[in-house]
Amino acid sequence: MDPQKVIKHFFGANASVAVIVLVLIMVFLLREGIDFLPTYRHELQTYRRAGLEFCDLIDRPLKEHQDISSGLRQVVSASLEPLVKTARDRRDAAFLLKRQAEEAIPHQREALEHALEQTPPATPEVLEPLRQDLRKAAAATAATLPYPELFTAEEKKRLQAEFAALTPEAADLPPLLQALAAEFSARDREGRAEFDALITAQEEFEEAPEALQELVDELKEHAQEAKEKADEFHVLEQNRQRLLEAAAKAKNADEKASLTEEADASVAEPVNLEASTQELTARVGELREQVEKYVLAAEKAATALPAEAGTPEATRQLQQARASLPAHAKEMRQAAADLDQWRADKPVSMLTVVGAFFFGTQWITNSSWQDFFGFVPLLTGSVVIALIAVLIATPISVIAAIYTNQFATDREKEIIKPVIEFIQAIPSVVLGFIGISLVGNLIKDVSEWGWLQWVPGFPIQERLNMFNAGCLLAFMAVPTMFSLSEDALNNVPRSYIDASDALGATKLQTVFRVIVPAGISGILSAILLGLGRVIGETMVVLLVAGNRIAIPDFSAGPGVIFQPAHTLTGIIAQELGEVSRGSAHWQALFMVGIVLFAISLLVNWCARTVARRFEPHKA
Repeated sequence: MDPQKVIKHFFGANASVAVIVLVLIMVFLLREGIDFLPTYRHELQTYRRAGLEFCDLIDRPLKEHQDISSGLRQVVSASLEPLVKTARDRRDAAFLLKRQAEEAIPHQREALEHALEQTPPATPEVLEPLRQDLRKAAAATAATLPYPELFTAEEKKRLQAEFAALTPEAADLPPLLQALAAEFSARDREGRAEFDALITAQEEFEEAPEALQELVDELKEHAQEAKEKADEFHVLEQNRQRLLEAAAKAKNADEKASLTEEADASVAEPVNLEASTQELTARVGELREQVEKYVLAAEKAATALPAEAGTPEATRQLQQARASLPAHAKEMRQAAADLDQWRADKPVSMLTVVGAFFFGTQWITNSSWQDFFGFVPLLTGSVVIALIAVLIATPISVIAAIYTNQFATDREKEIIKPVIEFIQAIPSVVLGFIGISLVGNLIKDVSEWGWLQWVPGFPIQERLNMFNAGCLLAFMAVPTMFSLSEDALNNVPRSYIDASDALGATKLQTVFRVIVPAGISGILSAILLGLGRVIGETMVVLLVAGNRIAIPDFSAGPGVIFQPAHTLTGIIAQELGEVSRGSAHWQALFMVGIVLFAISLLVNWCARTVARRFEPHKA
C-alpha cells in the first residue's frame, strides 16, 4: 500500500465524516420539525371552529383597558403623593416604633398577658409585680428607640411617654398615634377633594367594562369547553388510527383481533362544533351593544379627565392615557364590526400558518386558552443582543489584532495572545454567573448615578437585560474575531509592505493605508464569524438576558437595549426538556432550531463570500 494514498484517504474520510454529520443534523431537525406546520394548522383550525378566535376579537383589544386603567391609577397615586407623603411617613414611623417597643420586651408582655387570661383571674398581688416589671422594661426600651426627625422634640417626648406606658390591658391606640392617623386621613381627604375630577374619571373608566367583560368571560367559558371536547376527540381518534394501523401490520391473528377490538372500544363521539359556535354568534348583537356602552363610558371618562395632574410626570402619563383612549375606542368599535364578518368554517391555509409562525408576535405555551408560536419576539431578542455584542467586540478585537500584529514587541505578543485566547476556555455558564452577580448589578448601580441620567434608558429597571447579555457575548466573541483578524493581517502579501516602505511611507501609513485595506476581507469574515458565534450562544443569554418573551419597546429609542428579552437559543434550552415528545410545542422548538441552523449557515456563507470577494491578488 502506498503511504501517500493511505494518508490521503484518511484525511478524506475525516472530511467526509464532517459532511455526513452535518447532513444527519439537518435530517434530524427536519424529521422532528417538519410536522409542525400541519399540527399547528390543526390547532388553529380548532381555535377557530371552537369559537376561541371569536371571543378573542373582543377580548384582545379589551385587554388594553387594563394598561390604560393601570396608567390612570399611577397618575392618581403620583398626584396624591406630594400631599400625603409627610403625613403617611409620620404615621408609619410612629406605628413602626410602637411595634419595635412591643417586640423588645416580649417576656414581660407575655407574662402579664398569661396572668390576665387565667381562669379564675389572677389576684392583684400577682398582677401588680408583673405590671411594674413591664413598666420598667417599657420605659427603658422607649428611651432607646431611634425617633426620626419627622417628629418635633415635643412629639418625641410624647411618643416616649406613651410607649413607656404600653400595656396589654390598653385596648386603644396611644393618643399621639391616633392623632397621626387622623392627620393622614385628613390630608388624604384633602388630596382626593383637590383631584376629585381625576379620581372620579379614573374610577368610572375602570368600572366601564364590567358588564362587557362578564359577557366575554361567559362566552370564553363556553368556547373553552367546546375546544377541550374537540381536543379529547382528536387524541382518541389518533390513538384509534394507530391501533388500526398496528392491527393491519400484525401477523398473528389473535394479536390482530385484540388490536381491532381495542380500536373499536376507543371510538369517541364527534363534537358538534358548529352548534357550539352558533350559540356564540347568536349573541353578536348583545356583544355589540355592550361594546358600544363601554366605548361611550370610556369616552365620557376621557372627556372628564382634567388637563393637568399633580406633578409634571403625572401630567405626562395623563396625557399619554388621554391620547391612547380615542385609538382604543376605535379599535373596540372595529372589533365589534369584525364580529359580523367572522366565520367559523373559514379554512386555515398553510400560508396563514407559515405567517402565524414567522410573523407572529406572541409565543404563548402551556396556556389553558390557546398556545401561539410566534417567531418574531425570539428573533428580535437574538438580533438585538447579537448587534450589541458585535458593536462592542469589533473595535476591541480589530484594534487588538492590529496592535499585536504590527506594533507589539515579542514580549507583549507572548502575553496578549495567550490571554485573549484563554477567554475561549472559560465556560459560558461561569460567564453567566458573572453576569448575574457582578455585571448586572454594576450596570444597574452605574445607571443610578445622577450625572448619567441623560443616557437613554437610565436608570434601568432590570439588571438582567439585553445589554448585559450583549456585553458578555462580546467578551466571548473577542478571541474568535481577534485570532481571525490577526490571521488576515498576516496573510497580506509581503510585497505590499515592501512597496509601501520603498515609497517612503511611515509605519502608521503602511498599516492603515496598505495592510488593513488589503486584509479587510479577512477582518470582515472575522466579524461575521463572530456574529455567528454570538447568535448560537445559549447559556449566557438564558441566564442574563431576562427571558421576557415580548418584542422590545423600540419607542424607548437607544434605551431599548436595557430591556429584558428572550432568544432563539434560550427558548430551546429552557423549554425543550419540559414538553412532551411529538407535541406541537416540541415541533415548534425544532422549527426554531431549523431556522437557527439556517441563520448560522447563512452567516458562514456570507463570511466565505466576503472573503473571496475582497481577497487581495498575490504578488
